[in-house]
Amino acid sequence: MNKTNLEKVTDAMEFGSPLNQVLVMSALDKYCEQVLAIESKPDNWTNGMISWEAWQESARDVQEKIK
Repeated sequence: MNKTNLEKVTDAMEFGSPLNQVLVMSALDKYCEQVLAIESKPDNWTNGMISWEAWQESARDVQEKIK
């Protein structure tokens, strides 16, 4: 059975130690920081369906929501 992204994140957040929640939230925050720190599209950006600017906007949205 394929899980949705929401189911995968929920499983990670609910499984095992409460420290898992800290890990997931920290990982989200740190990845958003990394994306937002890059001013222009990286040379290795291969996602043709999503622009780099849209990816950064999404990172900004997620970071604002989790803080």
